[in-house]
Amino acid sequence: MAATTQSNGSVGSRSNYQRLVTEFGPNSIAKEGLPTVSDARPFQALEVYNKVAILVGITMAAGVVSALLKPGPGVIFISIFAALGCALGGMFSPRRAKFLAPAFSVFEGIALGSMSSYYAGAGNQAVVPMAIIGTSVVFIGVLIAYRSGLIKVGPAFLKATMIAGLGLLAMMLASMFGLQLPFTSSAGSGLIIFGYLYLVVAVMDLFVDFAYVDQAQKAGVSEEGEWFAALSITVSLVMVYMALLNILGRR
Repeated sequence: MAATTQSNGSVGSRSNYQRLVTEFGPNSIAKEGLPTVSDARPFQALEVYNKVAILVGITMAAGVVSALLKPGPGVIFISIFAALGCALGGMFSPRRAKFLAPAFSVFEGIALGSMSSYYAGAGNQAVVPMAIIGTSVVFIGVLIAYRSGLIKVGPAFLKATMIAGLGLLAMMLASMFGLQLPFTSSAGSGLIIFGYLYLVVAVMDLFVDFAYVDQAQKAGVSEEGEWFAALSITVSLVMVYMALLNILGRR
C-alpha cells in the first residue's frame, strides 16, 4: 500500500509523512480500539490548503497588531520561543496540531510583526509588502511546479532537502559565533546564509510538504492529519517570508 512503501530517503526527510500515516492512517483507528469502518471524512489536500490559509491569516493579523503596538524585546523573544515550542510540539505530537498550529501562528505573527516593522523603519516601506507578495508567488509557483510534474519529489530530492537543511543549520550556528564565509564580509555572509540559502531550503521544504500531502491523501489517513500537514506548510512559508525580508531589507 502507499502507506507502507515510502521507505526510501533519510529518516529525517520522511519523518513527517511517517507521523501522518502512523497517527492518522487506517491502522491507527484499529489501534485505538475503534471500528475499522467509519463515516469520518478522509484527509483531503484541498482542506489542508484551506487550513494553511487560516493559519496564514492568523499570522498576518497578529503581525499587524504587533506592528501597531510595538511590544518590547522581552515579549518578542518570548513569542519566538513560544512559536518554536508550538511548532516542535505539533511535529512530535501530531494529534495536538489542531491546537498548537493556531497558537504557533499567533506567536509567530507577533515576532514577524515586530521584525517587519524593523525592516520597514530602516528605510524602505515597500520591503514588507514585497516580501508578502513574494511569499505568495513562491507558494503558488512551487505548487504549480509540483502539480505539473516539472519538479519531481523522489528519494534523491528528499535526501538533498535533508542534507541542505542540516548544512544550513550548521552554517547558521557558525555565523552566530562570528564565523563568516570566505571572501565575504560579515554582512555578506549573513545575507547569503540567512537570505539566499535560507530561501533555497525553504522552497525545497515546500516541495516536500506538497509531496507529503498528496501521499497522505492517497494513503487514506483521517482528516485529523490535515492540521499537522497545514502546520508543516505554514512553517515553510514563514521561512520563505523571513528569507525574502532579509534579502530585500538588506539590499
